[in-house]
Amino acid sequence: MTQLRAAKPCGGSVTRPAAVLVVAMALLDGGGAQAATFPPSLETLPVVQFPGLHPVVQLQHSCSGNLFGLSSGAAAQAAFGDDQLSDCWTTAQAGLRYDDGGAVGRLHGHALLDRTVYQHYRALDDTGHDVSLGYDLNHAPQWNLYLGASDTSTQQDLTMLQAPLRDRVRQQVLSAGGAHALVGRVDATADAAWIRIRNDAPSQRPYDMNIAQLRAGPRYTSAAGNTLAFSLGAQQGRYPNASQQVGGTPPVGYRQIDGAARFAWTDDAFWRLGGAFGYLRYRADGSGVGHFSGLVADLAARRALTAATALQGSVYRKLVPYNTLTTRYQVLTGGQIGLSWQLSAAVHLQADYSLGHADYPGTSRRDRLQRAEFVAAYQPRPGTQLALRYAHSERRSNALNSSYAHHDVSLLLRQAF
Repeated sequence: MTQLRAAKPCGGSVTRPAAVLVVAMALLDGGGAQAATFPPSLETLPVVQFPGLHPVVQLQHSCSGNLFGLSSGAAAQAAFGDDQLSDCWTTAQAGLRYDDGGAVGRLHGHALLDRTVYQHYRALDDTGHDVSLGYDLNHAPQWNLYLGASDTSTQQDLTMLQAPLRDRVRQQVLSAGGAHALVGRVDATADAAWIRIRNDAPSQRPYDMNIAQLRAGPRYTSAAGNTLAFSLGAQQGRYPNASQQVGGTPPVGYRQIDGAARFAWTDDAFWRLGGAFGYLRYRADGSGVGHFSGLVADLAARRALTAATALQGSVYRKLVPYNTLTTRYQVLTGGQIGLSWQLSAAVHLQADYSLGHADYPGTSRRDRLQRAEFVAAYQPRPGTQLALRYAHSERRSNALNSSYAHHDVSLLLRQAF
């Protein structure tokens, strides 16, 4: 999935080490349901009947009422000498998309370059890139295989930095995986990923990361296509520049082991149900303070109400590293509900509401997060897309100066030739 790389407020105030690790874990997590993505996936442009090489151009204009996720203009003034919380920015993106699928194999990828310009905080102006290449080889039911590589450069989320600091984060990912039939309807699955994260800003380089992950396990597929699987995963991360950080945060590295039962159950176009339930164990190198473990879960469902409307929802419980002097992780719980409408072949609407809580073990801090979002997408012809998003987000915290609210509006025009 390709998205514009302008900074986009999308959550709460967290310390920088947690921010990086959340990004890394999101890259490695293949389960769960999410709200409508914006911009919508590039994979839909143009439609699959037109394979080959296609130029793509894209223009997006966005505005946020609270760009840095701060409690007030006074807090911004104290933090970096400017009391303005809102700003608008424009991102232009251009590049190529390639998709060539055969009876057995499919080669696909894209190479995009974007330029983002802000109206007030011009120090955030940035040029980024998004390059991806993947190959899928399908010899079902005997075996299938995928290989992928990507290289992206994007401005860090400003609600995590809470300052007009330009920090271009480069993420390089290599991934591979597949499945091989064992006996009957049971096969063995395996996935591996290698991630390298680097920061441009000198003050953020202690949070550079190298991550390796391996996950494997058996999977059963019924005659109707429903699946039940179990997987064991191991992840190891390193902060190569951790010694540059005053106070010993982040740790030099960490190790994580997780086991999860996963399932996907569907009745064609009427409903889908899927999710994962498991246990996670995290160990930070060099200190028992950074250890934590517990149950994690992610359950998602979708139900078609009519031929044109569908209701979807999800609930989750996650454990996320959060490096501070008082706590090392967050317990995130919550859920999301959404309704989608396919008004016509060209017009799609989606509304989502999510409510969540963040607890910080070892402290009395409790955060309540909620978000309402509306996305409208119009595709008058293959390769042309116009999309609009409005979102309102709030964080309510009992910690001093940690509560805030903001509105976001984005308008997108995309053309693939």
